Amino acid sequence: MNAKDLEHGINKALEVWSLQTVCDIAILVTFLVLALVAGRAYLEGIRNRLTLRITAEAWDTGSDLLIDLLLGFVTLSGFFLINPDIMSDIKIGLPWVPLAMVLSAAALMLRVWHGGRIPGSSTWWVVLVLLVIACASNWFGFTFVMEAAGEEYLKPNEPSVWLTLQQMRSDFNPALAMITFQCANPALFLMLVWGAIVGAARSSRCRPTSKAVRAERLVAMREP
Repeated sequence: MNAKDLEHGINKALEVWSLQTVCDIAILVTFLVLALVAGRAYLEGIRNRLTLRITAEAWDTGSDLLIDLLLGFVTLSGFFLINPDIMSDIKIGLPWVPLAMVLSAAALMLRVWHGGRIPGSSTWWVVLVLLVIACASNWFGFTFVMEAAGEEYLKPNEPSVWLTLQQMRSDFNPALAMITFQCANPALFLMLVWGAIVGAARSSRCRPTSKAVRAERLVAMREP
């Protein structure tokens, strides 16, 4: 092996490690988002301890913005990872992890454009259900597919359900990876189109807030 081959091997290893890290972080972020949405009462309890109105408003805005940003990260990770070449390089639980990314994208669209931020509303419950299903899918895909028991843990030549589950890994099953790509990637693109159309329609109807109205709101926020 010459220096050029060694350099190529190192670069490829770093690329695979980076992509796998992004995938694993996206899976963990889904659970964090579910905790923030389902644990709204806990966030409200902390908010009630804030004495200044402006800090309470900032807390509410920051909490909602954090959830949306995290869901946006999961959605963008889906666009980045659900591609044939990348799925052949890293291990992704198919079709479980891509399904979770599509559901997270749908939850984001509902929160941003259809009132999913309002606790107790029908859309909020739909978002919660989508996140629960996404987390369950990620849990199964990560625990039983991506990190399935390898051959070193199993007796040689003994049939095992773990070996069957391992065949759902993207780097083991190119055929399933292509089927998943053909379904999940267009679904994510449709979510993007959905968000763009609704966002453009609402933006065309909104009007800039006047300076007087902004000043009145600022005064009201400063009042205890």
